[in-house]
Amino acid sequence: MEKRNLIMVLVIIIVFLLSNTTYAIEGKSILILVDELDLEIIETITDGINFGTGYINLKTRKPAGTESYYFSIAAGRKVGVKPEDYKGLYKDENGTIIVSGFQDMYKGVTKGVKNIRVNTLGEKLKEEGVSYIGDNSSAIVAADNTGSIRSGEIEIKYDKNWLINKTNFHLSKSNILVLSYDIDEINYRTMLLRNYIEEYKDYNIIIVPNKVSQKMKYIINRNLVPIVYINGEKSGIIKSSSTKREGFVTLEDIYADLISIHGEKDTSFIGNEIDIVEKENNLNYANSLFKRTINLMWITYIFHGLVYFIQCYTAYYIYKNRKDKFDKINLFNSFIIINIFIGVLMGASTLHINIALYLFINLLTTYIITIFMSDKEINTIGLFATLTYILIVFGILFYPEIIYNSYIGFNNLFYGARYYGFNNGIMGVLLVSSIISCFFIKDLIRNQLVKNLICLLYTIANIIVLSTNYGANTGGFLTAVAMFLIIIYLNLLGNNWNIKNLIVLILVGVIIFSVNMYFDYLSNEKSHAINFLIRIKTFGIGEVIDMFKIKAMELIKLTLLPPFSIVIASQIISLRTLLSGINQKTKKEAYLIIITSIIGFLLNDTGMITFIYMIFYLISLLVYYKENPSRI
Repeated sequence: MEKRNLIMVLVIIIVFLLSNTTYAIEGKSILILVDELDLEIIETITDGINFGTGYINLKTRKPAGTESYYFSIAAGRKVGVKPEDYKGLYKDENGTIIVSGFQDMYKGVTKGVKNIRVNTLGEKLKEEGVSYIGDNSSAIVAADNTGSIRSGEIEIKYDKNWLINKTNFHLSKSNILVLSYDIDEINYRTMLLRNYIEEYKDYNIIIVPNKVSQKMKYIINRNLVPIVYINGEKSGIIKSSSTKREGFVTLEDIYADLISIHGEKDTSFIGNEIDIVEKENNLNYANSLFKRTINLMWITYIFHGLVYFIQCYTAYYIYKNRKDKFDKINLFNSFIIINIFIGVLMGASTLHINIALYLFINLLTTYIITIFMSDKEINTIGLFATLTYILIVFGILFYPEIIYNSYIGFNNLFYGARYYGFNNGIMGVLLVSSIISCFFIKDLIRNQLVKNLICLLYTIANIIVLSTNYGANTGGFLTAVAMFLIIIYLNLLGNNWNIKNLIVLILVGVIIFSVNMYFDYLSNEKSHAINFLIRIKTFGIGEVIDMFKIKAMELIKLTLLPPFSIVIASQIISLRTLLSGINQKTKKEAYLIIITSIIGFLLNDTGMITFIYMIFYLISLLVYYKENPSRI
């Protein structure tokens, strides 16, 4: 027995010695909250150290501010607290740090959540031990549900010996340290932080700023900042299941990652663990990623603005009854629809790293194709709706980056509401192009059974690509299900409207949604939708009310603000004229698009974008039909 034990020990030692991989010291984590961070600072403080880097969005709920930011990290969900509720820090007679005013902030966060305890990071990891070094409201991150921190300092001295001695002392009694550190653009403090990280590089370390640095602040960037993630293992770009995008994690992931590192579980998780995807030069990659994201944002503004302008231009001449302008309007509309296809196709490239080159190739290619198609005896709108639909479906199933790198599919990472899956713009394009494409192809087929089958295949494909495993747009998924039920009603039930058929359609819709949620629940990477349902089970109906308020207010606010309000009004003006005098087949197609666009509008917080793009395609189609009645 002794020989066997000796052999086992020797084997373990040999395996350990032969391994080249280093791992973070288990059970010891340091969360460093700095005032600001940029890639140059990161390069300095991580010199010679394996680390992961990427970006995180600092946006929280209103009222926005550092207190809301810190409480969002502590709660593991984006919240808003009143900054005036924070009253400062003090120590009681036992040396426990008390965050004065914490209870008022905590009550604000848990308002509407009955009989359920919302655990902060400090509460959840209380048994592991959480300590704090700092002198400001960042102590919120380390506090338990009562606003207490077992040990720590309510001051900080920017001295190496002091910092290391205090860190060693408090980590001897706890496993997690929250350190508030102001670089304040002082070179000495940057180098001190670099020495500090070198000392504890074998620990789990997360470094995250509380604001955007001046070097990374743009008109369109007020929330996206770089972070550092060290786990003693590998170097590269950070990623999480919350974003499914290399180089991006969410604010909620900090809570989830620290909880997971220390072996705790929480069914109310919104975030996920952070991982590192190995890259040879992660800082260069991160810099390129930031530039590409900035450029895509500008490109998105340019082309969305072009679509909105064309809608207003169209409405003006239609309102004036200038039928002599329809030919030019048709040309402009064809240009935009072809350009959407080209934009998605160019998503397979990295040309957006250079805006000028991207615009030149994009616009020139679109112009050449538009002029070429203008003289052809073919429905340009129907053809390119079909090509766009095929490309979008292919992209989301096999190569999502072509969607994310296109201006119509770009997720606004600076806003931080969506990181992966379909945004509401491309969701609208997918649905409307499927309808137009379906009718376009049906015109080429005579067999009625085949026509009905084609309609069903389109709607089923929409449901699949918008499901949680692919497009992950819950509002879009529900809209696709509603469209599916409308198609069944129109094509299979023969417009036989009665209560029995209505109940059947509702049950079919519920079954489809339930199956989608079931497979989402079983998946390793759960979507926001299923996590939301889990939180409803945990926190009750208050979670639904809170989410509904946020989504509804966002929809109302954005719909009433220009340019969206102006564009929607323009489209309504155009439709009033264009819908008159159309044949029955076109009317059926038009009203299917209108009903679907209204459903998409109501089910999404930025549903007005879905509505605008779906109605844009419809207006383009109606103008084409008015100009080419013989081609219907």
